Parts: sequence; C-alpha cells; structure tokens
Amino acid sequence: MPRKRNFKIVGFSDGITHERVGKKRFSSFGGPMGGESKTRELRFFKFLAVLIVGIFVLRLFFLTVVQGAQNRTLAEGNRIRLVPIEAVRGKIYDRHGQVMASSEREYILIKDGHESKITKDQVKELERQGLASENFEGSLGKITVRVSRNFTMGEKAAHVLGYVSAANPADLKANSQVTNLDSVGRLGVEATYDNFLRGVNGRDLIEVDAIGHKVSILGQQASVAGGDLKLTVDKDLQAVVYDALKKQADKIGSHRGAAIVQDPNTGEVLALVSYPGFDPGNIAGSITNADKQSFFSNKPYLDRAIAGIYPPGSVFKPVSALAGLASGKITKDTEFEDVGEFYLGDIRFVNWYFLSNGGKDGVLKLDRAIARSNDIFFYRLAQTIGVDSIKKMAVKLGFGQKTGIDLPGEQFGLVPDGVWKEATFKEPWYPGDTMHLGIGQGFMLVTPMQISQMVSFIASGKLMRPYLVAGILTNNRIVNIGPKVVAENLAGYKDLELVRSGMKMACKTGGTGWPFFEAKYVVGCKTGTAERAEGNPNAWFTAFAPFDKPRVTVTVIIEDGGEGSTVAGPVAKEILDWWFTHKTG
Repeated sequence: MPRKRNFKIVGFSDGITHERVGKKRFSSFGGPMGGESKTRELRFFKFLAVLIVGIFVLRLFFLTVVQGAQNRTLAEGNRIRLVPIEAVRGKIYDRHGQVMASSEREYILIKDGHESKITKDQVKELERQGLASENFEGSLGKITVRVSRNFTMGEKAAHVLGYVSAANPADLKANSQVTNLDSVGRLGVEATYDNFLRGVNGRDLIEVDAIGHKVSILGQQASVAGGDLKLTVDKDLQAVVYDALKKQADKIGSHRGAAIVQDPNTGEVLALVSYPGFDPGNIAGSITNADKQSFFSNKPYLDRAIAGIYPPGSVFKPVSALAGLASGKITKDTEFEDVGEFYLGDIRFVNWYFLSNGGKDGVLKLDRAIARSNDIFFYRLAQTIGVDSIKKMAVKLGFGQKTGIDLPGEQFGLVPDGVWKEATFKEPWYPGDTMHLGIGQGFMLVTPMQISQMVSFIASGKLMRPYLVAGILTNNRIVNIGPKVVAENLAGYKDLELVRSGMKMACKTGGTGWPFFEAKYVVGCKTGTAERAEGNPNAWFTAFAPFDKPRVTVTVIIEDGGEGSTVAGPVAKEILDWWFTHKTG
C-alpha cells in the first residue's frame, strides 16, 4: 500500500491551506474543495500577470520617452570623456630678451606612488605597447602631463618675478576666469600680471572603451598660451646686485636687506633685490633645506624693497634741505654752527661726529651740511621751518604714499605730524619731534622704493613712476608700457643744484661717502645711519651717476647693519663699478 504524503500550499489571495490525502483534496476548513474556488484562483493569477507586464511597459516608456534624452546623454558619457589641457604660461624676458621665466609640458610616469620624468617620445612608445598611457594605467603605470614653471635666476630674482602655485578655493572665488586646473601667480610680476600670463586651457573630447582605454579623439580645442612679458630689468645687473647685497649682509651677520637700481629719467627699475629670498621654482625645498626658525624669522617672502618700512635717517636730509629752501627761511648762505651737542629741555641733541670722537664741523652752509651729514645743522633747520614745511615737501616727493610700482604688497610708509601723533598716542607734537623729523628719525617711516624715487627726482628733476614691465605680448599684439611722469617742478632749479652739489661733495674727500673717494667716476650720494629702538642702526646708502648726466640711481639698505657709509656704501660701489664697466661707453 503506497505511503501517504502530506504538504501545504499557501495561496496568494485567500490565505487557505490545502492538504492532499491520497487522491482526494480537502479544505483546511474540513470540507472538499469545489470548482468555484479553482476558477477564482486562476483569475487572480491572470490579473497579477497583466499587472506586472503593465508595470514593465510603463517603466520602459518612462525611460525611453520621458527621460530618453537624458539617459542617452548619460550613456554617451560612459564612453565619451572631456579631458582638460592646461595652458602653457607666458614667458618673462629681461630688457635684452634674456629669458627669466618660462613654462613647459612635463610627462610623468607614475607607478605605485613613484614618479619618473619621461620624454614625449617615451610617452608615444609606452602607449604604443600598451604599457602605460594618459588614459589608463598599464603594467608600467600611468602617464600624467603637467605644466612646470622654470625660473632661470632662482632666488636672485625671486621678488621681481614671484612664483606660481595651484589655484585654491579663494582664487576660484575671487576670479571667475580661474579653474582648478590653473596655476596662479603669487608675489612679483607673476601676481600683478597673472591674467595676461595664465593663458586659456584647452580640452580633448575622447572616446573610451568599456575599461577606459582611449579609442579615438572625437574633437579638440587647443589651449592658448599666456602672454609674454618684457621687463625693464637687466638680468646681468640683477645678478650683480643680488651677489653684492648678499655678500655684505651675510658678512656682517644681518642677512637682511634690499637694493634697487633705477633709471632716474624714465622710472625703469633695472634691478630690484630683497634679501633673503626663496627659490621660486621650489617653494617647498626653500623651507626644507633651511633652518626653519631663522628662515621664517628673516621673512624671506617679504619684499623689503617695496614693503619693508624703516626710519630713513640721514638719507632723508636732502628732503629737509629742499623743504628749507622752498620755505624761504633757509638759503644757500644760511649758516648754523656745529656745537657738537645741545639740549632742548632735558632732551639731548647730538651730532654723529661728536658722538663718535668728540669732533665738530664748525660753521656750515647747506651744501657742506649735506656732505658732512651734519645733524646739528638739520636740527636747527627743522626748528626754523617747522613740521608743516617738512611734511609738505615729503608728501610732494612721494613719501607717505605708494609709488605705484607694478608689484603687489607695496606699503605707504609714514610722514608724521601733530594730528597723527594726537590720534595715535593722545600726545601733543613737541618741538623735539620736528627736529627728529628733520634728520629722518622719530616717527618717520619709508620704503627703499620711496628713497629710490626721491633720489631719482633729485637726479633728473622729475618725479617718475617706477615700473618693471615695459611690454606685454598677447594675442599677437604688443602693448608697450612707457614712462609716466608723476610730477615736475616740485623744487626750484637752483635749489636742486644746491642739493646735488652737497651730494657730490658727500662722495668726495671730506664727505661721508668714503667708498667713492677714489672712484674713477663722479657721483652724487647720501649716507644714512638710521637709529632704531633696539639693535644696531639700519645702514643706508643712495647715489646717482654719472653726476653731470645721471642715468642710474642706486639705493641700498642693510637691516641692523650699522653705519651706512661703511656697510651699505661698499655695496653701492660694487654695483656702480660694474655698471660703469659694462653699461657705459
């Protein structure tokens, strides 16, 4: 007799459990199952099938008709890619066409985090063999293309040129033309002229297969290289200035300073150095290879030539001299006696010569007072003409304001007066403040660029805007940038001649500019030893040459250097020696 087999079937709609006992079927409620229930179950299955098919049809309609265009685009995107091409940044040339900065495409093979620079021919061979590519990683790695920036002078022109780095979120927010792919100029002319140098990125439209390999190029929009800059700078002179400044600043242990060489007739900056600097082609390496504490304490990214602010000391005395002559209260025949020292109240006013060895210069007129940098004379001059006369001339000559040089970060400096002192310190302006201002001390602050502009005015009789970029080549069009006269007739001709005469005497025997006593050429100069609240004085020296027809000015400052003639003077002498040897004749 066959064995009975029992099992349950769960229905989709009526929830009834059925049992099969032998050949007879019973309802779980106890009665045999009838034909009416079977018909009802078949209808349900038919309805369910129709519903499912309907859902699939509706979904297919939605995908192909309602969202058809969008989905076709997505499908194309799976096999078509847009690959950006970084533009090559424009070149930077010196005034003679020598390259100072350029860009090139580099091909890098990357494997397991290790990078190797390869040539374009190697790229083609690796792609031909399927070993590596820009579009996929092969057995030897993946190839990436970068645009590198090369600076031919390294640290020697760091503050003139600046450097570049990848765009950051702040750059993207500030300039809608900048993309994540771009490099952006930092400092120097790289920053000022970034929009011209940067260029326009291109793009490739490529087709790839299922595993991402490039099949073909469907279209290409070539990148457009950035514009080129022609500077006023002389590359060879720039190197000479850097070497001379570095040698002297390191020799005395200061390690900080700035130097500027300028054409007084046009305002062209022929050389500009801030020391210490940095390697613009290897910013990270500049920090890694140095003692970090001393590196950052010396502020290598500060462009001291335009953003360092210092008491000018005696290099300011020509301004006081012109102020005195303009006031009419001082003439070429005005005399003051150098008494060595005197007191105003309980404040001692002393001449440097008396302070160093007890010497006195006797009775002096203005030209000899400039040559001897006599403090007593200029104390009395300031007492005679007052603070307003000095400030008026200083402002005329560009102090307390930006010169307008085409570099970022220029500072204003400060020409103080009674209103400023009351607002700043809640104190009145004293007669002693005026006397200190007369010799460039007290609250007076200047940048080396302002001193360079001032001595250029004395040399040429015109106040010129200093500038670094003489021309821009972009879109096959040259835009020339010429000299700009800021002001003329700021001082009388005879007044300027008298001040120039004093500066000529300063670099002759008996003056203070002793490094030039035996020079084979004639210059006008002014020394400066600017006292500070702490540490050694800042050493200044400024000069123009040749004296009769000036073509060049030199301004040097060495921070914490000491005496201007002894420390900064030799730097100016080395620069002018080279200039007369190589740039005249």
